[in-house]
Amino acid sequence: MEPMRLRMVSVRSTVGDLGGNTARILDSCRSAASDDVDLVCFPELSVTGYAMPDSRSFASDESVLGPIVDASSELGISVCCGYVDGGGRIAQALIEGGRIVGTYRKTHLGEREADAMVPGDSLPVFKLGKANVAIQICWEAHFPEITGTYALDGADIVLMPFASGLTGERRQSSWDRVLPARAYDNTVFVAACNAWGDNGRGTVLGGGAAVYDVRGSKMASAEGECEVTVDLDPSQMDRIRAEGYESMRDVYFLDKRRPELYGRLVR
Repeated sequence: MEPMRLRMVSVRSTVGDLGGNTARILDSCRSAASDDVDLVCFPELSVTGYAMPDSRSFASDESVLGPIVDASSELGISVCCGYVDGGGRIAQALIEGGRIVGTYRKTHLGEREADAMVPGDSLPVFKLGKANVAIQICWEAHFPEITGTYALDGADIVLMPFASGLTGERRQSSWDRVLPARAYDNTVFVAACNAWGDNGRGTVLGGGAAVYDVRGSKMASAEGECEVTVDLDPSQMDRIRAEGYESMRDVYFLDKRRPELYGRLVR
């Protein structure tokens, strides 16, 4: 991983207003590019808008991301944004240099999502210009096995886009219980952003964003409709992941696992 600037954006998305949602994303991309941001991430279903089961009606192929793909090339910025793909899956695309580098499809669906959406079936790690990036969507944050798998496959950053009604201190409190552990146990940066505002279908989403370093310390956070920007320095991560260590503070936990004891976790 190289040093890089990351921005997590809490933005409003109206269900079915793909044009308006895309316009807001593009505005944020232009602002991020002017601030020398390398990677900007938007919430779950930020292009489509989040409501269950309504969002399924606006399933689209990758062409819906065309304006964002073009902007990534024109602005020289990487973008992570969400939509319902043509197979009815909650998808989050990583875009860089005028192309879609890859797409993660949510593998662990929430209660209402399971009745409307199709789950994904893989946990890919994507290579961007400056880092290996993985995606864990919303309540998937509660499954440590996902983050551990990503770390073992070389992820440096795990992006966690949300669409949750939790607001303000409740949103941050929930993240502060869960996300530091995902970062610390796996020596990865963890960054979250939540959809914000009225979705046009009677639900108000809570907003907020937060980023945690590889030792689980909060780097920055904000509530409501917001942007959080951090400069990620890989030096601590590189030191911990390197072979050999001077103290227990620098142990790379994943190297000390005993998988032969964990069979029940995968049954």
